[in-house]
Amino acid sequence: MKLSIVIVNRNRSFEIIKNTLDAIVPQLYDDAGLTVVDYGSDVAYQERLKALVKHDYPQVYLILCPTQGQLFHKTRAINMVLRPCKTSCFMVLDMDCMVHPQFIERAMELATEDVVYNFPYGFLKQTETQVYKEFNDYEVDFIGGLTGTAIFNTKKLQDLNGFDEFYHNWGAEDADMFDRLERAGVTTVLYQEELLLLHQWHEKGYRNTNSKQALHSHLEQINHQYYTLSRKRNTTKANLNHHWGSLCDPSEYAVLKEVLETWDFENYRQEIEGLLASLVEQPLNHPVHIKISKASKSIKNDIKGLLKKKTKSRFPMNEVNDRLLETLILHYRNNAYSYEYDRQLGVIQLSIHAETKE
Repeated sequence: MKLSIVIVNRNRSFEIIKNTLDAIVPQLYDDAGLTVVDYGSDVAYQERLKALVKHDYPQVYLILCPTQGQLFHKTRAINMVLRPCKTSCFMVLDMDCMVHPQFIERAMELATEDVVYNFPYGFLKQTETQVYKEFNDYEVDFIGGLTGTAIFNTKKLQDLNGFDEFYHNWGAEDADMFDRLERAGVTTVLYQEELLLLHQWHEKGYRNTNSKQALHSHLEQINHQYYTLSRKRNTTKANLNHHWGSLCDPSEYAVLKEVLETWDFENYRQEIEGLLASLVEQPLNHPVHIKISKASKSIKNDIKGLLKKKTKSRFPMNEVNDRLLETLILHYRNNAYSYEYDRQLGVIQLSIHAETKE
């Protein structure tokens, strides 16, 4: 019985990465391998991570995705490893978790085809995370419930087309998988015999509104509503309208750095609605750069408003941002793209590769 483990990362601190890898790597052996997928960390960060893994953790296979400026897409990153996986067992491990010294051994003892064993996290406070201790010496703040770390039968996951790649950022993708497996006859059991995982404290920096990175204002809530409807509809297979587990082709991302044809828009409602409709109904056939700027105030337009004449209505820029990101998720999530929203200047810029990936 063989095991493949995947850890997805984006800009996690190197202290946390070292704690995680120092705990899991000594447990790897011929029948247990670990792949780290870095999905869009800063370029300089990825170079540092590459050097660290090569020097300190040569047993780890590293995939670097040039997806800077994209929404975090954990499910796609997991599926990159899952789809071609040949081992009988599969596991997703979070980069912020330290494992018990016998974690892999215990997990493999539990592995079975029709039962998924899920491992709860013991959450550490900041002060505990910052001090090295033996696993059993850490003072746990509290123990959580269902997590994303479990020992799966690989073929069962592949039969369901992997993790649902609609989910971006964080939220519901693991619960969705457990539910779909249950509908396919696979039971999930929360392992409570002993604590095998410790969650390291860290700041949640991905929702920094001062950042220009892609950020949807309420994507996690959409994820949970989508998950609720999947349960109501008794969904089993995911990713029916898109190829799943697509690797990132660096050559396609290199195109984004070239001088592309530019489409300029202002946040007038008719312009934005027309753009979104065009992106859905007429898929791009060549690389483009789309720039959307906040329209400056027009005295002429304001006078028309006072006179109750027809005026050009504007979309709030935050709404433009959310609508455009939703279009990318639904129709272009496997494309190479780079997205930036400068909230202070009121400017959105999207460079996107032409070919639609299905």
